[in-house]
Amino acid sequence: MGTAIVEKKTMSTQRVAFILCEYPLGVSSMVINSIRLFAAKGFRVDVYINKRTMDSSPIDFREKQVSFNIYDDDSLNLVSRGYRYILMQISKLLAPIVRYLSFNFCLFMYYHDVFLFSRWLKKKLSDYSYVYFMPIECKSLLCLNHINDKNKIIYYNMELLDWEDEDRYKQTLKKLEYQMISELSNAVIPSPRRAELFAKINDFDLSKIFILPVASMGDPIRARSKYFRELFGIPDDWKIVVYSGNIAPWAKCLEIIQSVKDWPDGYALVMHTWNKSVVGTRYYNEMINEARGLPVYFSSEYITYDDLAVALSSADIGVMFYEEIDDNFTEILFSSNKFGEYLKAGLAIICSEFVSLKDFVEERSIGAAISIRELPRAVRLIGEKIEILRENAHACYEEQLRFENYFERFYDRLVSEGHDA
Repeated sequence: MGTAIVEKKTMSTQRVAFILCEYPLGVSSMVINSIRLFAAKGFRVDVYINKRTMDSSPIDFREKQVSFNIYDDDSLNLVSRGYRYILMQISKLLAPIVRYLSFNFCLFMYYHDVFLFSRWLKKKLSDYSYVYFMPIECKSLLCLNHINDKNKIIYYNMELLDWEDEDRYKQTLKKLEYQMISELSNAVIPSPRRAELFAKINDFDLSKIFILPVASMGDPIRARSKYFRELFGIPDDWKIVVYSGNIAPWAKCLEIIQSVKDWPDGYALVMHTWNKSVVGTRYYNEMINEARGLPVYFSSEYITYDDLAVALSSADIGVMFYEEIDDNFTEILFSSNKFGEYLKAGLAIICSEFVSLKDFVEERSIGAAISIRELPRAVRLIGEKIEILRENAHACYEEQLRFENYFERFYDRLVSEGHDA
């Protein structure tokens, strides 16, 4: 169960740019690990990100080759917000003819904050020569429309945008993404199945897609911490079930809490989120009301990426459920940050019964893929064999969800296909 060794190369003059326009870096394992391993290869890695996104999930890199360039979108004042409101009203009138409007005009009208970021980015990127531009998600890709050599762009696609969304802003976003994709030579997708869907939606050559899963890096956490036990005073003889991620209806957070009343004695639920902005929202307050009188604890203190798996190792079971909205949710295997972190921390998994998840979880004996109404029973059954499942989780992480192994294949192919300058 060894891991690939990243060999450092002398490329002190070569640079890679990671672009994150409104995409949370501090909780994105695939992106964080990519940055670190490009630095390990000897590249200078420049990260371009907006301040509000950086502040929502901060991160520091120990690698001296990594530097941040931060766009101060906090400086957008009341006048700017009023201006965006006017543009939004005008854009509604333009909806019937949006397909005929130019790229930059659409970006200016419909996604003005992205347009402003792209203007700032264009100036900043002119300071250096880059081997690769790595835009993370669609809005970051759109900000690179000015790049003449699109072969240098390696698009990290994290969300499958389709043509079927009825929202006019999503339709415009898809139109702009498609225009950019048509000029690209390569894309990075988390799994083979999502790659097939991406290729079909965008008329893209499947052979030009790199597979790089959302996975964790480093050794599994075998020495369990007491982070959540000490934080909430949970007894040592109780088992802890944890949800770690965004708080949203599509994650069935409320339903998870509602099931606790039917759990066996001696089990506690911890609901942890990195996104403090959800605290105090209507949905969050509904969760708190539902949890009254139950062994449910809420954690919203930000845990850095490097400390997250250690904190999670204080739990026993990790839960992850998704609403069956579209392929972004049903094809979540190798696209979920929490899945890799749970396994690294040695947690048994209880998750949605989507085919890809169910086959993976059951074949490797790491937990149960069920409907959420079965959660109380699953908690009891999983809890009875937790030590075996903990070992299975660590083995599965080493064999299937350890990022270094995938990156080496990705990088070797990148170089072999002539992308290396």
